Amino acid sequence: MTPVTPPTRGLVLPCPTSPSKASFSYKMTLGSEVSDDTLKLCANLFSSNYGIWGDQAATISKFTCLSHPESSVLVTCYIQVDPLESECPQLYGHTFATVWDYGENKVGWVMQLVVDEAVRQRYIATHLLQTLKCHTLFSCINIVGLVLSHPAACNALAKYAAANIKDVELHFICQHAKGILASSPISYLKAAQLRGSLFQDSCDNGAISSVFTEFYVDHTEPLAVLEQYKKKGQWCLGELLDGHEFLAVFPIAPVSPVRDDN
Repeated sequence: MTPVTPPTRGLVLPCPTSPSKASFSYKMTLGSEVSDDTLKLCANLFSSNYGIWGDQAATISKFTCLSHPESSVLVTCYIQVDPLESECPQLYGHTFATVWDYGENKVGWVMQLVVDEAVRQRYIATHLLQTLKCHTLFSCINIVGLVLSHPAACNALAKYAAANIKDVELHFICQHAKGILASSPISYLKAAQLRGSLFQDSCDNGAISSVFTEFYVDHTEPLAVLEQYKKKGQWCLGELLDGHEFLAVFPIAPVSPVRDDN
């Protein structure tokens, strides 16, 4: 299956639901080049929209999302209300992703994907992930995955793989999830506890493909979104339980990186 066409370099996307001059811009940064100030902005965005990290938020962000900076990429989304104004663009979304070897395969893993509540349903999560295809680190991966609690993140990853969230290859997840996580250089993924009917014979709680991460963040908004997917018949990863997150893994075809001819 051929992945969707990767976006061109220097993306500037108009806000599709606004008549103003506002535009979104996307930027890739290698993990080793991410500044402390940018990490703080990302930590604040996460805390404001998904959970509370406390006073050491920037440190925690760097530890969990950039523990292997040379093999990681940060994609940020900034909004500029009016390009003619002097106001600095504001951060409205970001994703941290990393790569590692799994046997003869190359895995691309989304560590964190955050979009400000004020600008959701504008395909920002989709564009953040698609931008990863422009980086050489992600040009040769043939598996993508994530462990996150938001159904929209799983859906955005499905689009990255040119798949459909309602028709996830559950057999592929069942066959490869354990090996992929065991080969991960990320400690909490390596120690992850697989949960759901894909991995447990006696599972009767509605979970299908999940990981028990013990991250007890507020699931109110993700659960509301999950209900919408289920009502439309567009969900097959099961229920979201407390302390758990969804596990989504897709096979993909490698893409050609975008060349910089400048």
